[in-house]
Amino acid sequence: MNIQKILALDFDGCIVDSVLEALFVSYSSYRKYINRKTKIFDNKEPKIGDFLNLISNYPSQVEKFRYYRPYIKDASDYAAILYIIENKLKISSEEEFFKVKELIPRENLEKYYRYFYEVREMASRENFDAWARLTPGFSCIDKIRKLVDKYKTVIATTNNKYSIKDLLSGPYLNLNIKEEDIVDLHISTDKLVQMEYITRKYKVKFENIHFVDDNLSHLLKVKPLGVKLYLAGWGYCTEEQKIFAEKSKDVTLLTGENVYQVLDSRLSRFVS
Repeated sequence: MNIQKILALDFDGCIVDSVLEALFVSYSSYRKYINRKTKIFDNKEPKIGDFLNLISNYPSQVEKFRYYRPYIKDASDYAAILYIIENKLKISSEEEFFKVKELIPRENLEKYYRYFYEVREMASRENFDAWARLTPGFSCIDKIRKLVDKYKTVIATTNNKYSIKDLLSGPYLNLNIKEEDIVDLHISTDKLVQMEYITRKYKVKFENIHFVDDNLSHLLKVKPLGVKLYLAGWGYCTEEQKIFAEKSKDVTLLTGENVYQVLDSRLSRFVS
């Protein structure tokens, strides 16, 4: 295994498609702290074991939630998606999205944010199998698995490692990544801080970190460090963001088809 370089993978939107899990957690939190009388899903109580059945009756609302997923930067932004769906708003830019978010009282949003992570933890403990079904691996998971087996890999996520670690096991994702190699929100929700942490912990240079994320803003934020940057085109990025990556000298666009070929080529190069 090449330990001179680090493959740093985002989790949600890179390894797993967690849209439905985020929908469950955000809907539960929204219903409690943003609008107790919400019309979303007819205000039916969300239960982790029956959530897929519940949302099957509301395909348009689910599709809209997925459509606005690329605007997400942190967990509080999910409340804005539900507010948009609730009020039948049409948003066509990031600027418009965050103006809508400002309409939600800050105090309610802060309570929502804290409860979001509580719900996630409670759901995974209550019925892990049902929770895992809301968080399947992307179709390129086999190629990611081959990379993980060949190169030192860490997860750089704004999620909670205690929610992630069991998903990595054999019955689910079967990824050979140890809990100690998950850099999560307990370190920081800022990917720049996470990259700095990785260089210290693993004694690797920034230019030898190969960081894959579906969130373009996360990639651009760490760009000044000299980290090698890759946009996960199969994740929640927009077509505009993919075009940006294709034209960029600093960001490489990955697809589900080329992810192994590109990263294997870059990671296997000799480090002097």
